[in-house]
Amino acid sequence: MELFANLTSERYAPDTFARSAESAGFDGVTCSDHFWLRDLYPHVWVSLAAMATATERVALAPSFVNNLFRSPFEFAQASVSMQRLAGGRYEAGLGAGWTESEMIATGREYPDGPTRARMYREALLIVKELLTTGRCDFQGDHYRMEVPELTGFTANPIPLVASVGGDWTVRNITPIVDRVELKVIGRATRGGSLDMGVMAGVTEDELLAMIEKVRDVRDDIPIGLFTLIGVGASPPIDALAETLGDGFCGRFVGEPAKVLDNLRALEEVGISRVQVTELVPGSIEELGGEIS
Repeated sequence: MELFANLTSERYAPDTFARSAESAGFDGVTCSDHFWLRDLYPHVWVSLAAMATATERVALAPSFVNNLFRSPFEFAQASVSMQRLAGGRYEAGLGAGWTESEMIATGREYPDGPTRARMYREALLIVKELLTTGRCDFQGDHYRMEVPELTGFTANPIPLVASVGGDWTVRNITPIVDRVELKVIGRATRGGSLDMGVMAGVTEDELLAMIEKVRDVRDDIPIGLFTLIGVGASPPIDALAETLGDGFCGRFVGEPAKVLDNLRALEEVGISRVQVTELVPGSIEELGGEIS
């Protein structure tokens, strides 16, 4: 099973973060696409470029480019540049977008859930057509695009990855892409922010049900999982463990050996890749020490 480390904070230099993750034995590095949540986030494309040039082995991907921020054409164009820069190690990860506060505070409209999901599907169809044919003629409910054939799009094959959570996205997004990443905590972010109380109630049965639904659509597609972790021994870790309790998400909080064992155990239920994001600063470094 692969482990990917996700960059979410300006407190880490992207190149240093990626080199450290590569040295520790992580299989890939990613970068989230937010303006800010609690703090300023690193810019996704700038950071991925720095991470690509600082590493030699690890795969690279956005986690995930926010479809509400970016044009599908921009995403495809940037993906072509990233694949070239990374020497074939890049995967194009696109997500629907979920943080309402960023949208409203920066003067944008925040679509409702069904609209976001349908925009997302249309964007993925556009990106897939661009990356596989080099052109696009798309007339949808949310996007209109007429792009002439541009040979640069098809020069290097790029895997297309999508984040899925609800039943509609599982059914309608899974057939389009090369890999899916499950957001089992999706109902904890459905209101436009992360609800820790809801996250504490997420169960393993929910994960198993999501896996089954994906397999019902496409039995052969690789499945990843997005996880939030708190690793180490400190008062913030203790507080997080108390908040999440003994539920599914609480498995990924605590001593490094425990967290790593619980992450690797996910392979037994069909998860081939786990992406880890810090809830407590320093957690990825602590986990990396256990991997190496």
